[in-house]
Amino acid sequence: MNNEQDVVPVEEEDDRIEVVLFKSDTCAFCPRAEEVVRETIDDFGPGIFKLNIINVSENPELAEKYGIFALPTVMISGVSITGIPEPEMLMKMILGVKVMSKKKSESK
Repeated sequence: MNNEQDVVPVEEEDDRIEVVLFKSDTCAFCPRAEEVVRETIDDFGPGIFKLNIINVSENPELAEKYGIFALPTVMISGVSITGIPEPEMLMKMILGVKVMSKKKSESK
């Protein structure tokens, strides 16, 4: 079961920031981590983020592909944190993505 929100066809350009939450069915802290992530990104309004929730119980190959060894893990633009994320930490990660994407667009 894929819990991706706002699925966008591959052919369309998608400038939303991708947030990936790795969780499992047996993880005691994962529901709270998901709640914190959803509340934090909802503060920005719709259309800013693409949230992918990966259940590693159902997709263990994805956990291996991304080097996920502990749960819950939140990944934003290749940077990950494990445990229940603090909203301030998520904001710093999001800000980092925005700064990097701005630098890339200015260098073109």
